[in-house]
Amino acid sequence: MLTKSDIDWLKGEYLRSLADTVKKDLSDKIDIMNSKLDTFIGEIKARREEQSLHENQHEELDSRVSRTEKTLNLQPLSN
Repeated sequence: MLTKSDIDWLKGEYLRSLADTVKKDLSDKIDIMNSKLDTFIGEIKARREEQSLHENQHEELDSRVSRTEKTLNLQPLSN
């Protein structure tokens, strides 16, 4: 049977120590997760920028082909 002093010790020392340990462990894991998320988000942003640049290249090429077809009186390959 636990005495009042045992319960007070558990509340004051053991539970506080346990809470601090859990908090540190979770903090470390959350830091690792945040680091991985930052890397992942950076990669997504880079891909989006690449995709945007690539999309602009298509538009420029389509415009150039259309002007060339019109200048040379060629029938368009696509509409």
